[in-house]
Amino acid sequence: MAHRKKCLVDTSVIIALFRKNEDAKKVLDSLNQEDVYICDITIMEILAGCFTVERREQAMNYLDVFGQLRNNESVSDKAVQLMKRYCIQRTGQPLLMLPDCLIAAYSLVYKMELLTFNKKDFDFIQGIDIHPISK
Repeated sequence: MAHRKKCLVDTSVIIALFRKNEDAKKVLDSLNQEDVYICDITIMEILAGCFTVERREQAMNYLDVFGQLRNNESVSDKAVQLMKRYCIQRTGQPLLMLPDCLIAAYSLVYKMELLTFNKKDFDFIQGIDIHPISK
């Protein structure tokens, strides 16, 4: 039976799909397409990695199949709260990076599971619901 909870897809999963990763394809195929979303920060991260017009067009055509969430005041407020709480320097690096902070804020505000291959970037955030990935 397919999973019915709405799911926010992290950039790490989209990159894995572009690289033809079977685990990424399998987990996305297990979800109902109408329940799978990306946010504008993920779109921006993907576009930042497209170095040709052709690549950008391919990426945008692919990303168009996902529901898309846009930034709003609630997401911005949540992101600021997360930064205040989790942007702590550890060994010279912040615990929470800005793009991950925004993605986490979307997940929390929209009450969606987060589908990520970088669980360590999010699992310390109180209230985050990470989608289980079985291999």
